[in-house]
Amino acid sequence: MADGIYQIPTKPPGPSPWWLKGGAIFIAFMGFFSLIGAISFLVGGMMMDGISEDMDPEEICQEDDNPEDCEILMEWVQSFSDLGLWDIGAAFSAFLFLFSIPTAAVMWSAEDRDMALKLGWAWIVIHAASQLYITHSYMTWLDDLYALDPGFDFGWIRAFNLIAGYGGVLFCEAFFAAVLALISYQTRPPTALEVPSAFHDNDQ
Repeated sequence: MADGIYQIPTKPPGPSPWWLKGGAIFIAFMGFFSLIGAISFLVGGMMMDGISEDMDPEEICQEDDNPEDCEILMEWVQSFSDLGLWDIGAAFSAFLFLFSIPTAAVMWSAEDRDMALKLGWAWIVIHAASQLYITHSYMTWLDDLYALDPGFDFGWIRAFNLIAGYGGVLFCEAFFAAVLALISYQTRPPTALEVPSAFHDNDQ
């Protein structure tokens, strides 16, 4: 009777911790850019406030051929400083920078995969929300410009800006999500399967 010799099942090797460590580097890199974004929003907001305060639509437009339309345009330019994207954008960016610190730390340790991925997904969701808000605020401001001249067809320009604005955000966030999805897949827990050895020793 033939006796099959089987290998003793062993625990399959775990995933490489460098997938999570790579994710930590990615989040840290994006967090650094969030810090730059926060500074840019703060400085930009202060500069726009200064420009808006120094701008006098009546004085600027007093020699214009159509002073009323000129003043309306200048007021629209001034309204850019009142957009919430400066303060809220700075707050979002600062929060993303701070949130990236524990996220990158947990990912780098590679000890708690579930927590690392939850933090990573949370960071991406918050980042997506911030970018959509900023883009929406800017697009709304542009819509006010289009309304200043109802006789001109801004249809193609508006469509291009919408596609470029929202499309760019969706593309970037989809890329970030794809990176984290790849990390999630590559770090999934191994499945132990007991497979008989292909080598047999048959005794007659």
